[in-house]
Amino acid sequence: MNISDPKYLEHLRDLPTGYLLDLMTDHEDGDNDSVAWVLRERGIPQEEIERRVTRRKNSNWPRPYVFWEAARWLTILNAIIVGYFNLTGLYRLLLGDHAFKGALLFLAVGSVAFGFYLGFKLTTHVYMGEKTRLHCGFPLQVGFVNLETGEEITRGKATMNIAMALNALIGINLSLFPLVFIYVVMA
Repeated sequence: MNISDPKYLEHLRDLPTGYLLDLMTDHEDGDNDSVAWVLRERGIPQEEIERRVTRRKNSNWPRPYVFWEAARWLTILNAIIVGYFNLTGLYRLLLGDHAFKGALLFLAVGSVAFGFYLGFKLTTHVYMGEKTRLHCGFPLQVGFVNLETGEEITRGKATMNIAMALNALIGINLSLFPLVFIYVVMA
């Protein structure tokens, strides 16, 4: 029991209630007393904590980290398909003689700028990636936080920069797709 460890309690206080309940549900051998202490500090009675943990244990739905893992791989697969579509569509736009070619290229530059912003937001997104980890960066992680110890771990500088660049590329793909789709339909 780590109730006497103020650093560990401060780490637990930073986590959302859902993560704390999942921590109690998934780790019966873990420090559930400290987690329950923090939940009671938030005004949740012990009976409610036990009811929520029991409900999560008996639920047929997979844990959130299973959905996030599926979403990561689905996003990567979609980014590859949409990236190919965007490249071929932009190539046709550059070589084509469309009446709105200049306006579409101007909008494409704006979409790329917005895509970098979206990629930055994806890189700073925090979600539950595993039973014991919060991941930072979607779909490619740039780091994670160990939920049991509170330790923050980042990837190596080169790997982190590559992951950030690929997340930005995915953001660009997502923002360019509607514009390229409109061009392909109009052409």
